[in-house]
Amino acid sequence: MSENKLHVIDLHKRYGGHEVLKGVSLQARAGDVISIIGSSGSGKSTFLRCINFLEKPSEGAIIVNGQNINLVRDKDGQLKVADKKSATLVAYPPDDGVSAL
Repeated sequence: MSENKLHVIDLHKRYGGHEVLKGVSLQARAGDVISIIGSSGSGKSTFLRCINFLEKPSEGAIIVNGQNINLVRDKDGQLKVADKKSATLVAYPPDDGVSAL
């Protein structure tokens, strides 16, 4: 059995007083295919933005390849991985043949 490549633990995201993500957890190994489904406004995009490091979670941990990823804002307000060697991210543009149902 391969080790977890992505481990999300008790992720929370709040916008002001509105909690969008309430303790979401996920474990994924290399090669896993995962679908995230839910109604409009249920937090799917927010969850993906958090694990893609486009938004900083309010609470919880994101562990990639065994390393806890910490996000900080740079002088321009952009989110950056605190330790540059801790993560390698792969992003796919929407037109790469991957579709959402």
